[in-house]
Amino acid sequence: MTRILTKISLTGLLFVLLTMNGTAQKLNNTLYLMQNVPQSNQVNPAIQPDCKVFVGLPALSSIYFNYSNSSFAYKDVITDGTGIRSDSLVVDVNSFHDALKTTNFLSQQFELTLFALGIKAKDFYFTLDVIEKEDSRFSFDKEMITFLKNGNYDYRGRTANWGGLGIDANAYHEIALGVSKKINDKWTVGVKGKVLFGIANLHMEESDMSVFTSLTGAQVILNSKHRLRASVPINQITYDANGFVDDINFNSDDFDEDFFLNTDNKGFAVDLGMTYKMDEKTTLYASILDIGGITWKSNGYEFVQDGSFTYNGADWSQSGNSNDPNYREIEDVFDDLVDDIQDEFRVSDLTGSYSVGLPTKIYLGGTHQIHNRINLGALSRTEIFNGKIQSSLTLSANARFFRNLSTSLSYTAVNNSYNNIGFGVAAKLGPVQFYTITDNILAAIRPNSAQVANVRFGFNLLFGCKDKNKKKDECSWFEPIGNKKKPLYK
Repeated sequence: MTRILTKISLTGLLFVLLTMNGTAQKLNNTLYLMQNVPQSNQVNPAIQPDCKVFVGLPALSSIYFNYSNSSFAYKDVITDGTGIRSDSLVVDVNSFHDALKTTNFLSQQFELTLFALGIKAKDFYFTLDVIEKEDSRFSFDKEMITFLKNGNYDYRGRTANWGGLGIDANAYHEIALGVSKKINDKWTVGVKGKVLFGIANLHMEESDMSVFTSLTGAQVILNSKHRLRASVPINQITYDANGFVDDINFNSDDFDEDFFLNTDNKGFAVDLGMTYKMDEKTTLYASILDIGGITWKSNGYEFVQDGSFTYNGADWSQSGNSNDPNYREIEDVFDDLVDDIQDEFRVSDLTGSYSVGLPTKIYLGGTHQIHNRINLGALSRTEIFNGKIQSSLTLSANARFFRNLSTSLSYTAVNNSYNNIGFGVAAKLGPVQFYTITDNILAAIRPNSAQVANVRFGFNLLFGCKDKNKKKDECSWFEPIGNKKKPLYK
């Protein structure tokens, strides 16, 4: 059971990561309030970029990578060795265990925008985005690690609840068409419809494990139940004499052009957004993203395992004397034990379609202008997926000292991590805009301590731009006073 499920999961995750060229919670918080970057419309469809037209350079308009971990950093797992291992890096099991929370989440996302277009028409703004997306997530409970680390002595007479394993990996194409409308001087609303075409998916629909140890410790009962859905090209499934899955084989040739361009796995999602200008200095924002999901039809499999194994000890009596005619190698006894476990945890398979929802994100925030070219912002982000909720809070200062240069400095608390300093910059030369944004620039400086690491960068072509901060007949900070028009009459 473990071998088969691990093989499916690792192969699928490796496929997703490698084929999408990507190196807990997906963050775009600093981007949200940098609204002179057209890609901010991707996180709030009501936002209308400053320029009448923007074109995202093909495959260069937005490249995004995110890694998030709710519990531990690299330094909690890998440390410098001591003594005879002082010249090596070692795994620190105790440090890793101490850093864990009750339930632990890891996630990784990669997005590549193939094409982006935005056009303003009076009070409307229309957008088109074609994006390749990949999203991988894994979760586990601390008690499982505690049991494996300390053994079952402290669990005598009771059950150790290992919880379940959360495995979700998703790769799909997204074509999004959006429109926003300025209702009046205060309200702007937006909606974006997304057509989705799935590439591959892994979804652990059900998972639960527990271990009971008798009061004397002589008996151990392991219970395990899993239901894994998969939409990946499997070359061959072999079965044992009883019809249970014995092995699964993949063929790299199956990951071809037809696989990546298939349109059998269709889905749909909607984004909703709004902005409300309370007064000349204060604006409120709200959006909800990815309301929808994908129905997986091609290469659809369901692997089910539900079993219980009782261990009363192994018989080593015939392994002590090699001269005994009934002598058995210790390896043979151990192999028999493994076979007994596998017999109790056999995996059956089914084929058919299934549906999986996208992680839904909810943003609520606002900005307050403290100077003609500086505003302060606050943003909360809530993500809902598989019945679990993760939240983050960001505070930011956003400045636009020059017409063609804007910056943002942010602080984010997320995933039990409170040392995330973000930074963003967008510069425009002629019609070409370059931008780069991260929610934790410290990850580049101190990667060993980072639980959150992300970056988004790209190039846009901007046309028909105006400086919203500059009013008619108003001088900017860098224009000489002499240029100001004199009144005709005193």
